[in-house]
Amino acid sequence: MEYDLDSGAHSTYSLHYHLILTTKYRRGVLTEERTQFIHEVIRGFTDNYGVELTNLDGEDDHVHILFRAKPTTDL
Repeated sequence: MEYDLDSGAHSTYSLHYHLILTTKYRRGVLTEERTQFIHEVIRGFTDNYGVELTNLDGEDDHVHILFRAKPTTDL
């Protein structure tokens, strides 16, 4: 079995995060236009904070964000 590991000066790591953002009361208000806007904003965050976006998906009441980060990244 082979792992996809990252390494720093004194460590080896593989940090994967699964973030779920939901609307208030799980109301289905995320239209296609709003979802595209959210995707653009999240992609901008990945560039600014140095994280790697693995997957970005969701439905009309929530968004799933899967990303990788370094141990020094402030969440």
